[in-house]
Amino acid sequence: MQEVKPDSVYPLMTIGIPVFNEERFIDSALSSLRSQDYPNLEIIISDNASTDRTLEICQRHASEDPRIRIESAVENRGVIANFQHAVDLASGAYFMWGSGHDLWTSHLVSECVALLEANDGACLAFASSRWIGANNEPLARASGWSDTRDLAAAARFFTVFWGNMHPVMGVMRVERLRSCLPMPSMVGGDLVLLANLALRGGFLHAPHSCWSRREFRAEKHHNDKLKRYASPSIGIARSRFARMFPLLQLPFALIKVLLRSRLPVVDKLAIVAALIPSLPLRYLVGRRSHAG
Repeated sequence: MQEVKPDSVYPLMTIGIPVFNEERFIDSALSSLRSQDYPNLEIIISDNASTDRTLEICQRHASEDPRIRIESAVENRGVIANFQHAVDLASGAYFMWGSGHDLWTSHLVSECVALLEANDGACLAFASSRWIGANNEPLARASGWSDTRDLAAAARFFTVFWGNMHPVMGVMRVERLRSCLPMPSMVGGDLVLLANLALRGGFLHAPHSCWSRREFRAEKHHNDKLKRYASPSIGIARSRFARMFPLLQLPFALIKVLLRSRLPVVDKLAIVAALIPSLPLRYLVGRRSHAG
């Protein structure tokens, strides 16, 4: 029989939920996160000056659950700043971003924290993922994963470079996440953050948990996504130049991350030398995977 531990034995886990106008799905998202079976949990909602019923719905959940705390902005600070604000508010040893429209299996946090507790060198643990539609119907889109716990730093870096961005919504060690901030306010900022984290430790796959990522926006083309990025509520890719060349800043940001890392100089130069010729192909992959 497994020993039952008091809550104090479990490290505090923070789920930060940056939201803006999520009234359509925030109720189900909060219900899903509140059902996590991890016993030492705080849920921080960072509302980005929503103009719909998002805040009202969040307040109802907060009145029912003392683990929930709400911070509401007076004016929209932009999506990147709001994501970072959620991290600033965290008190936990571990942190996970939760969106206002997705769903999670109830043991996701528990499995991810257990993996990180057992692997000191890892900095992030992430669940399997699948896509769902507006009515929770499964979508025919696959999302792969890569466990990098036994890989060298260069291999971890390129695994992130060629992979999808789903691990950014995994469970992270707070101190390593904060060491990678601020996240650049640019298209591909999530890739830069993950690359930075990859240089600091491995990513662990939690095979028995699932994050259901909801696709509900009518974005059929890459330019549709760029238009959303340029909107005041997102605050990136606002200029025409940024929309024409959305990933132009990406190589410089990645090289900056590499040069500031603690890797040996020879390793840094080798990774940069391999990175530069890979960038045009990565740009094409990014355009074709506009929803990933």
